[in-house]
Amino acid sequence: MDLKQAEAVIERRENGDMVYEQEYIDALEVVNEQMTKQVTHWKAEALSARTALKYAQMYSRTSIKDKII
Repeated sequence: MDLKQAEAVIERRENGDMVYEQEYIDALEVVNEQMTKQVTHWKAEALSARTALKYAQMYSRTSIKDKII
């Protein structure tokens, strides 16, 4: 089951339509896996951004010191 199918199953269940319990559980697991992947990706991007900011700040301090001397 892909993410679109999982979302459709969850929506049907929320609308009161009959959905097999196992199908619903499978859909929730698919959504959970996708969300976990997305959060992991965002964490990696945040770490990368913090690292880039750190180096930019270090570079700007070095650049300013070079200009003063």
